[in-house]
Amino acid sequence: MYLFKKGIKMKWMIIIWGLLSLVGCQSKPEGFVIKGEFQGAPENEWVYLMNTGQTMYYDSVQLKKGRFEFKGKVDYPELRCITYFNDPSQRIYGWDKIMELPIYVENSTIRVSLPFAELPSKLEKKVPENLRVEGSYAHDLYAKYKERVTPFVVKNDSLFDAYRRAYYYKKGTEDDVFRCVRGMDAMRDSVFAVGVEFIRQHQESPVALYVAKNLRVRAYDREKAKEVVGFLPENVKATPMGQQAMKALLEQPLYVGDVLPDFDVLDVDLKTVKLSTLLQKGHYTLVELWASWCGPCMKMVPFMEKLAAQYKDQVIFYKVNADVERELCRIYNIEALPTFFFIPVGGKPIVEVGARPENFESIIQEQLLKKN
Repeated sequence: MYLFKKGIKMKWMIIIWGLLSLVGCQSKPEGFVIKGEFQGAPENEWVYLMNTGQTMYYDSVQLKKGRFEFKGKVDYPELRCITYFNDPSQRIYGWDKIMELPIYVENSTIRVSLPFAELPSKLEKKVPENLRVEGSYAHDLYAKYKERVTPFVVKNDSLFDAYRRAYYYKKGTEDDVFRCVRGMDAMRDSVFAVGVEFIRQHQESPVALYVAKNLRVRAYDREKAKEVVGFLPENVKATPMGQQAMKALLEQPLYVGDVLPDFDVLDVDLKTVKLSTLLQKGHYTLVELWASWCGPCMKMVPFMEKLAAQYKDQVIFYKVNADVERELCRIYNIEALPTFFFIPVGGKPIVEVGARPENFESIIQEQLLKKN
């Protein structure tokens, strides 16, 4: 009887060991499988797995009863988009007809569920209420970040719409325009603060590197960029994604408060000269890079006109059209308009990015007109 029980015991031990071995083998998948369902989706329509820039197609499949499946392998977790084209002839423009669902992909089985009617367009900033994503730890972190940052992004869009109504369609006052500008600046600062805090809390996450790469550090000074880099561990910095994040944070050609290198401009005789040769002795200079299609640039027009009249005997104002001087913008990697160069007499110029009129008088008074 004892031998019989002992044999049964050994048999169960072998079975349990085999199951544990099987689980162990499955704990490290070779690639990812995305099992998705868009409830109520049209039959046989195509969906695609793409990068966030919509320049690379990783996989495509036809919807069958709303279900689809993508397979592949990633070297590290990365953000990809499940994309559906309402109008297949418009795959670049017409963002309201390009439906995309950002998903953080890692080598695991990932389940995605969403009613087809809630599939967001590229214009939509809010995360669909009924979206369910399971099996991706990186996506769980990404969802937490989006939950924090989205209200500020949505509010910024609302303020920009209000600004357009007030400025372009004359449905508001000048005070309304600058109230919107100040509000958008506050939202930008909030988005930046949320990103920095997320990086600090999740230093070793690939999502933190994604956030770091997309921080608008150029709108702040170099010390702020170095502060963000300081949150990242050395082993994370050494990874390919870490190197990309480091470059995005530390290798911008110009930051707010930077000294502006001299550059070539056209004088009144259409000759190429250095900007420094146009600076009048005994005067201070403010150079604005702008474009007619740039909303923030245009909303600064009345303010800059008032500023030019107020300081006409002390400060010379120049405007440089970014569409005309494209080479200048390329050399200095000017990505945000308007960009302002404040140049004191005999001093080192500083840079201010964005429409922040409340800062300008203090810069003129404290930086340009201050007594040496």
